[in-house]
Amino acid sequence: MFNTKIFAVSMALAALGSAPAAMADLNGGGATLPETVYQTAGVLTAGFAPYLGVGSGRGKVAFLTNDYSKLRPGITNKNVHWVASDSKLTAAELLAYKTNKQPTWGKLIQVPSFATSVAIPFNKAGTNAVDLSVNQLCGVFSGRLTNWKQINGSGRTDAIIVVYQSESSGTTELFTRFLNAKCNEAKKFAITTTFKDSYGFISGVSAGTLPAGAVPADSSKAAMNALNAREGRITYMSPAYAASTLAGLEDATKVAKVAGVSPSPANISAAIGQILAPTQVRPNGSFIDATDQDNWVPVFAATASGSSTFAYPSTGYPILGFTNLIFSQCYANAAQTAQVQGFFARHYGAFDNNDTAINDNRFVPLPDNWKTAVTDTFGTASNAQGIGNTSVCNQIGRPL
Repeated sequence: MFNTKIFAVSMALAALGSAPAAMADLNGGGATLPETVYQTAGVLTAGFAPYLGVGSGRGKVAFLTNDYSKLRPGITNKNVHWVASDSKLTAAELLAYKTNKQPTWGKLIQVPSFATSVAIPFNKAGTNAVDLSVNQLCGVFSGRLTNWKQINGSGRTDAIIVVYQSESSGTTELFTRFLNAKCNEAKKFAITTTFKDSYGFISGVSAGTLPAGAVPADSSKAAMNALNAREGRITYMSPAYAASTLAGLEDATKVAKVAGVSPSPANISAAIGQILAPTQVRPNGSFIDATDQDNWVPVFAATASGSSTFAYPSTGYPILGFTNLIFSQCYANAAQTAQVQGFFARHYGAFDNNDTAINDNRFVPLPDNWKTAVTDTFGTASNAQGIGNTSVCNQIGRPL
């Protein structure tokens, strides 16, 4: 059945190939955590403009309001057709879109793209492996621990300087969500600084109090540049930027272990594989509402709650999550509809897909159950939620 879907999309693209509109750019950007994947040749299919990494916060605003200047400041004569975000759309954002845009643009689609760890690279010479307990991780990023000698077994001394991402960052949201869950857990670490789930690091630290000397950086790449600029610094980061190879990601003299575990893909894949897709029956025999966009992006929290919130795993690397894609179900231009269908067929395909690029950048592809769920629900035009469904998208769609 799946090969038939791919064939149908391929034929649609071929039929449109001679029309000038067939190669109309699909403009998109957003999160910097996954940008190395989307900037890999062949990942974005025919008709997609180059990916612009600007941060999850700006990406979400760009899509929700169709404001291209959030992707490229000063340019206002282009539309935004899709974005990537590590930050899940909030209930307020979904409601505003449903009220103000959905009647003329169609429903939005929010789905996970692949899974990720949040790595903790540092710049402090030494031969000892750095293995941060959760207590020490909380201490470093709250400013309670200020010297490397306070990290047991690190074999290092002198000041610790935190580098943080200053833009509205989905990486920050994944990281502060973990800190919120674990550093505040029953106050077992007796810290005075608490954390809250936020895609701004300053707002994610209680009362906006940053660790002494903290250095801001406006993107993942800028954070790594700031980290490398001076010894003693430490940050949180996409695994794609934390190290250029898998071996580098497992080198605990440069990328810290957390609770004894490195942030390699193998150390988060088991936890990801346990998560049921919205279309799958639950252990108690129930189903969840697969028409609710909120249910399509799983998140980790202190404890499992609701239909899309799961407890952090008890084994493996503890700081993990998903980076997501946001598209429209309907596009006003038929060529763009076919191009988006083509991207979904490849990205979530069972065979010829983007898994190699995802793996090469030290991320984890979605499990097969999720790929099937996304393909059957959104990649099949005849489905009520399918991209380009002619009944749903009749005379409405996202602007060309």
